[in-house]
Amino acid sequence: MKTASGPDPNLVSLRDRPSTAARAPSGHPARVLISPQVLLPGLAVLIGVALVASPFLATTVRSVLAGPEGDLVPSLRNFAALFQDQRFYSALGVTVVTGLAATALSCFFGLALAWIVARTDTPGRSWFDTLNLVPFFLSPFVGAVSWTYLAAPNAGLLNAVASRYFSSPADFLNIFSVGGVIWVLALFYTPYVYLFVIGPMRRMDPALEDAARVHGAGFLATVRHVTAPLMLPALLSGALIVFVTSAGLFDVPLALASPRAINTIPTTVYSLVQYPSDYGKAAAIGVLVMAVTVFFALAQRAYLSRRSYATVTGKGYRPRTVQLGKWRYAALALELFYVVCGVVLPMIALIFVSLSPLWTGWPDFARMSLANFDQVLFHHDLARRALVNSLIVAVLGATIGVLLGTLQSYYLQRGRSRLRTMMDSVLSLPLGIPGIILGLGILIFLIRTPLYATLWIILIAYVARFLPLATRGISAMLLALGGDLEESARASGASWAQTVRLIVLPLIKPALVAAWLMLFVIFIRELGASILLYAQGTETISVAMVILGEQNFGHVAALALVQTLMLVAAFMLFRLTRSSILES
Repeated sequence: MKTASGPDPNLVSLRDRPSTAARAPSGHPARVLISPQVLLPGLAVLIGVALVASPFLATTVRSVLAGPEGDLVPSLRNFAALFQDQRFYSALGVTVVTGLAATALSCFFGLALAWIVARTDTPGRSWFDTLNLVPFFLSPFVGAVSWTYLAAPNAGLLNAVASRYFSSPADFLNIFSVGGVIWVLALFYTPYVYLFVIGPMRRMDPALEDAARVHGAGFLATVRHVTAPLMLPALLSGALIVFVTSAGLFDVPLALASPRAINTIPTTVYSLVQYPSDYGKAAAIGVLVMAVTVFFALAQRAYLSRRSYATVTGKGYRPRTVQLGKWRYAALALELFYVVCGVVLPMIALIFVSLSPLWTGWPDFARMSLANFDQVLFHHDLARRALVNSLIVAVLGATIGVLLGTLQSYYLQRGRSRLRTMMDSVLSLPLGIPGIILGLGILIFLIRTPLYATLWIILIAYVARFLPLATRGISAMLLALGGDLEESARASGASWAQTVRLIVLPLIKPALVAAWLMLFVIFIRELGASILLYAQGTETISVAMVILGEQNFGHVAALALVQTLMLVAAFMLFRLTRSSILES
């Protein structure tokens, strides 16, 4: 029976009870226990910082050490030798030209295709919304190899067609050139720009364009002075990513430029690491590339912070569809041109070469067979080993990446640390660093450890390089998810682990699946981060294609098609979750 002498001890508020961390047996100091809510996200952030800082610091330290191996001393001789080498300036010039030209062409295609799909009455827009993204999931290296089968002098399918039916010279097209590198880079980086601008294009207030038309502006003037400026933040973000990634890409220049002794910065780093190696000079290039990347990222942030691009009001609206009239067939032709060049022609070339016992530039239908597929899938040790290694790294790496990315996202969006903004910037750094530069840092850092020449070092490089992609995608979903549900669960007595398992994870499941599939796709096709790290027995699919490229074109094409089928399967699954990413 209750009395009025005092409150029932069973009804004492949890807030008034001493915390578990403060209670301790008599005579013993109180132990401060860190809750999993703080420990696990914080640990994931520390792992992410270590993955970023270790290769960067290793590269920086190695760049200022010169002399014979085993007797290195601090010196700036690596930088001095680099700046006195005319080959460096030549490679730098080619890199800048290809990066800028590929970025400009990608921005043209990406902006035009996004406008056609989002704002016009062009036939088949829903189909093109999917087809425009297919090159994003294909390997740029496979694309470059495919275009060698299409446009190689005297041996390309397109050259053969031009010679047979239009009396053109057999070397009418020459893909082994700077122009060829730019073309292939533009085809495979257009989806990056497309993804950046399609969302803002669909959400833009049509009243802004209507106001310009009312004041006498024509269609082109409205696009130039209203539509294009409003797309500038998204376009600038996409352009920066395309420039940094395309200029630092190793795959396409290796396939199309190196055979003609045309070097870029990534292929120069690769050659410096080959025997006889010069790690100091390669590290000096890595430091310069990292400095330029950080500069561009800071410049973009400073530029966007000084301008206002707000276009969303409280009103509900849908952008008005532009009636193109007869010009819609021109828009359709542009869409078909991109899809044919980026998807259809490369796939046709791969199929013809993979089925041919000997590729001479024209398919011999009478001799076609599946012998190349039988060889790479069941008899060729290198190809079979590469398929298994790539699957192991992709599945395990994507799982680790999503786990770490989820915890990092929770720290960045739900944590209370004052370091969150700085940590966000640090964790995002690998996005702008070329894969071969990061691979160089991992190589320098771990070359004298048991991890060297194992599959684990490639796994570490992949996770370090692409973890920010998972973190950003999941962070966007967490940001859109209010904290009210989590607070309600905690107020009802649920622990943090129960809240995350029963509330948070089910609600962000689409982002988790999308992030896993994206990492899986990237890991399956990646070459730059592994070309310096593989050893005999740890080859991946892309590395195996580089090795087989010197032996048998048919085997390369067959292995490329197997890789492509794996990527297409992941792409079809990704389409089921893409809406969550685009909306975020």
